[in-house]
Amino acid sequence: MKMYIIRHGQTPWNARKCLQGRSDVDLNENGIYLAELTGKALRDVTFDMAFTSPLIRAKHTAQCILAGREVPIIEDERLIEISMYAFRISSLPLKSTDGAVSMIEDERLIEISFGIYEGCCYAEENRQVPQQWIENFFHAPQDYVAAPGGESLDDVEKRTRDFMEDICSRKELQDKTILVSTHGCALRGLLNSIRESNREDYWHGGVSKNCAVSIVTCNRGEKPVLVEENHIYY
Repeated sequence: MKMYIIRHGQTPWNARKCLQGRSDVDLNENGIYLAELTGKALRDVTFDMAFTSPLIRAKHTAQCILAGREVPIIEDERLIEISMYAFRISSLPLKSTDGAVSMIEDERLIEISFGIYEGCCYAEENRQVPQQWIENFFHAPQDYVAAPGGESLDDVEKRTRDFMEDICSRKELQDKTILVSTHGCALRGLLNSIRESNREDYWHGGVSKNCAVSIVTCNRGEKPVLVEENHIYY
């Protein structure tokens, strides 16, 4: 199995350095452009299926990358009715009935929730969150404490690790090439589940750039391998 894990394209809130979290903000023109460039660079990759966060910026990024491949979005009520940790891909189709690539929304790929600070800007000239809190998030994650109503880094790592283990354990996916469209913090959780990084190294050099692609291979019964990290195609 080979996974291409991508962070979504740029949004207006990315450009203004505002915390998006679970806020459903779409790509801006530059974000669409970067996603389309990345899609062109990956045009020779034959994807069998795609998993995406349910947020529009991740879905739109996946659609740009898979443009021209007739990708249907599969609506499955089980993604809504059961908890994010109970979902198992064994209950979902690997292909649509017409043979096109399946694009499946998975709550475990959603971005971290910032609680009461959702939508607040953190740029120095217009900071709307406590300085120490945002510095801990980006530069001292071992000291980060979730905002009221928000999600901890432990929570993010738990659900993204669950996703990675779930995917890698499926016998029917071993010969598949999969696109995974997600977010900056969630992406780090996915990769850290492979690296087994300590909390101090959560960001491992910084937040991935928009549309950065990391490649992971996995054989059933073996640990996944991070082959390439944060490749930029623009």
